[in-house]
Amino acid sequence: MINRIFRLVVLAGLLMMSVTAPVMSQEAAAPSLLTDPFLQLPSADSVHVVWFTEWEGTRHTVTYGAALDQVVEAETMKLSRMAEDEASRVGAQTENGQVYRSWTPRDIWRHEAVVTGLTQGERTPYFVTSITDDGTEVTSAEFTLAPLPAPGQPLRILLTSDHQLMPNTPANLQAVVETMGIGTIDAVFLAGDLQNIPDRASEWFDDNRGRAFFPGLQGRAAATIEKTLEENGIRSVTTATYTGGPIIQYAPLFTAVGNHEVMGRFNRGTSTSAQYNDPQPRRVAEERYERLAELINPTNDPAIREQWIIDNSWNTITYEELFTLPNNSPGRETYYAIEYGDIYLISLFSTRIWRTPGLGPNDRGKYREPEQYLTNPDMWGYGDFIFEDLAEGSEQYNWLVEQLNSDAFKNARIKIVMMHQGPHGVGDNYNPPMAHPVQIIDRDEAGNVIAVRYEYPLEDDITFRDIFPLLEAAGVHLVHHGHSHVWFRMQTDSGMHILESSNVGNNYGCYLEGYRERGNVPRDPRFNAANYAPVGDPQGMYEPIMPSIFSPQSDNNGNPLPCINSNDLSVFSVLFTDEGVIRSYVYDMRRPGTPAVLFDEFSILN
Repeated sequence: MINRIFRLVVLAGLLMMSVTAPVMSQEAAAPSLLTDPFLQLPSADSVHVVWFTEWEGTRHTVTYGAALDQVVEAETMKLSRMAEDEASRVGAQTENGQVYRSWTPRDIWRHEAVVTGLTQGERTPYFVTSITDDGTEVTSAEFTLAPLPAPGQPLRILLTSDHQLMPNTPANLQAVVETMGIGTIDAVFLAGDLQNIPDRASEWFDDNRGRAFFPGLQGRAAATIEKTLEENGIRSVTTATYTGGPIIQYAPLFTAVGNHEVMGRFNRGTSTSAQYNDPQPRRVAEERYERLAELINPTNDPAIREQWIIDNSWNTITYEELFTLPNNSPGRETYYAIEYGDIYLISLFSTRIWRTPGLGPNDRGKYREPEQYLTNPDMWGYGDFIFEDLAEGSEQYNWLVEQLNSDAFKNARIKIVMMHQGPHGVGDNYNPPMAHPVQIIDRDEAGNVIAVRYEYPLEDDITFRDIFPLLEAAGVHLVHHGHSHVWFRMQTDSGMHILESSNVGNNYGCYLEGYRERGNVPRDPRFNAANYAPVGDPQGMYEPIMPSIFSPQSDNNGNPLPCINSNDLSVFSVLFTDEGVIRSYVYDMRRPGTPAVLFDEFSILN
């Protein structure tokens, strides 16, 4: 969890906020848990159990053991940045502004207990109980938990990403459980973009469209999907409601920070969406602070300084409050490493703000600042800037080098790096390159600013130039990443495998020569076209590999595609550690009730 001192500073700032009105109009309803329990941070003889309520309560416990005769109490904390706004879809609000017309804080409490005395390789029954302020007991269903798996224990790891509140995500997770079975997934490796707006509470818990994050991974979603199927000249429409799958009640969740886990500048007067879309680089906030320090912080309190800079740049406060992840890096839980059975997992903070590729006069985008703010840097977006640097010499880079040089990593049978954005791929978001934006200020003959724009030199792609050479030299077997909402796999010259398994059914495109071209390339002669690839791997090095069993998708001429970019086909991938094999399955949502089908498998150990 985020460190206690920092949390206290955040909570102190929130005392000035107005009290929220109830989000749900359920005064007469019986109290309930906001989520089922889910598992976090196992050790050799323990695991953390976490759940949420909308009331503080008086006591929260986990009951566990073969005879369900052991009880451990949970620690409770109130989440500090949860809110709803005019764009929430929660309770009675089904359209913008029906209930919430502005940013409104929402009261949510997190409960966490550490279950100890466990034996590796054995599963133990458990359930959680929360007691309300008036003494009512609310109890979850019974599930099973386990500690850290021992080396050699066969595991099934779900490799997924970019759930992002998308309509088809519950169908994907339901297909996982229907294919693999309840309680057979041993961990979830989720490569970022868990939902859309980190501080909008309903996107995590109870969005009334039925596809919030926790319900999807706990089999409590309710997403109704309509699909059209044309076959043999006959057009039919099917409708199905998907519940997701009970997965994280049984399996620990390991995540990577994606751009949708990062909030921008904190401003109670704007919506959560506006805050999310308004980050600035930390260095910009630091420079602004120095100009205003005497006004902001006349006593030179370092805690006040740090909080002001966080609130005026970007933050992962909600992400770090929601999850308990390994805290063994300078970035706390935002990047970390863990030995998990035969796997050594390294999760990197490899992401940046996503901005529009538009070049219109009012676009605050990847490539330009809006004309109305050319003389007001406080309103600039600074392009697709990288949140946490990974370049050689950075804190994260140096930590990564330490991990790759560790005996634990070197001795691991399976070496995996998880990151939200990497350098090689055929999806949309591989353009522009993952380089620090180079700001160019154009002026007229009189010296007036007429444009502020950004270039991304291809040769300065940090993940390509600095990170991947490290991973290949260290013998990493698999780089698992997301961000582009597509399925494909590649293999580097050194034999390292790359998998993007992020098309849970929400397509952002696959860009291949003769098939489709990216629309986010700056088609303007002022920009260096060599930096921006309209098709294929931006570095021009690797081609996607055709699925080993069959290709679920073809181009317009009937030729099989090596990628899946479909809003009808939902894909998930599972690593079977005993074999060192990843198997990928496709579920056709146009045919509800049919099983998911294996279409690709490959070994990551050869």
